[in-house]
Amino acid sequence: MSHSTTFLIPCTKSIHFTTLEKYEKEYASLSQLSECRERVSRSLQNSREPGFLKDAFERYLSLLPDCAKLIESLQNYSDTTERYQWQSTLTGSTKFYSGSFFAFEVAMALTAYATLKLCLAEQYFASEEEQKINQVSRYLCEAAGIYEYLQSNILPECLIQASIPTPPDIHPHGAAFMNRLALGLAQEKVIHKAQLKCSSETTLLKLCNAAVQMFTQALAKVSSIQGCESVASNILKFAEYHLLMSKAMSCFYLGKVSHSRMEHGLKVTCLRYCCDIFKSKEIQKLLGKFPFTQWTCSQQKLSTEASQLYEQYQRQNSMVYHQREPDWNTIRFEAERLLVGSIPFVLSDSGSTNISQRLAELRVQEPKKSLMEKSKSRDVQSEERKCKNSRKTKVAEQCLE
Repeated sequence: MSHSTTFLIPCTKSIHFTTLEKYEKEYASLSQLSECRERVSRSLQNSREPGFLKDAFERYLSLLPDCAKLIESLQNYSDTTERYQWQSTLTGSTKFYSGSFFAFEVAMALTAYATLKLCLAEQYFASEEEQKINQVSRYLCEAAGIYEYLQSNILPECLIQASIPTPPDIHPHGAAFMNRLALGLAQEKVIHKAQLKCSSETTLLKLCNAAVQMFTQALAKVSSIQGCESVASNILKFAEYHLLMSKAMSCFYLGKVSHSRMEHGLKVTCLRYCCDIFKSKEIQKLLGKFPFTQWTCSQQKLSTEASQLYEQYQRQNSMVYHQREPDWNTIRFEAERLLVGSIPFVLSDSGSTNISQRLAELRVQEPKKSLMEKSKSRDVQSEERKCKNSRKTKVAEQCLE
């Protein structure tokens, strides 16, 4: 498995299309697809640089829609049952999972491509340059778009069987989890830009609340994944880390907004909770371990300022204002402002036909094929019975004579 940083780009095993030699002239593009897939496989195994992997993936993905047409044509042959083998991003193990459906191949290839986008974003996640921040945000939104496309179009065609090991990558809730996670990270980049531009505390509070909402939804999706293997604990801890960081920043800005509203008890509670999060084991264990968990200069400054403001606000309230400090669970959050969205992603063939339509046609053809085979067998059995009855009749007539 190719190691990135936080996420692992899954490797795949080479496959040999059994129809390639037999139908090489009629299905020449299948040879081209095989070559492009072999390039992707070797690039992943050799841990090539992200730019090279990106070109290899895009070339291979561009051939997948038209390949669905070929598989549709070859569906009638019995020697077209290929076994596609991929590692999983969400389990983080070196184990290979296999599937015979073409939808499995498409889903795992797109998952690996989306993971590559996350890895490209991670390279400059803690950068302070606005241009790189914008590029990171775009990579994250592109990844979110791929996961959204997977969830809506490809994964419904994948079979999840509890009897065999199945990666959570092909579960719709697994794609939804990664979609919300990518959008939450992109929202963090919006917060970062707002901090650099010294936006108001109210605006920053709404931005942070939106990030909290995205990470909360992401973790909620994980609990809905059933019939698959579990998501790796380090990925769950990573999502929890960013949820806590978003909550800490939200508490910080809520405390400053409460100060301007003369809600002195509330601001003390907010700053105390903010400082507790920054000092928690969940934050300290992952802090700086990966580029995705490195603090920006704005976050480092915020952590220092939070500690100072907490001491100041606590002293003011105890000596001057004497307002009751509310319990944290009773605090009502302000409205959120989500300023990021998934960048649409579509796989279309040369005839502008969506690949999800092709996959659906393949799934429909399989039961038709089995029904045809059953009807043929019934016809053969009925003919055999007729022949037997006719022979019995002739024997009886001869005996009577």
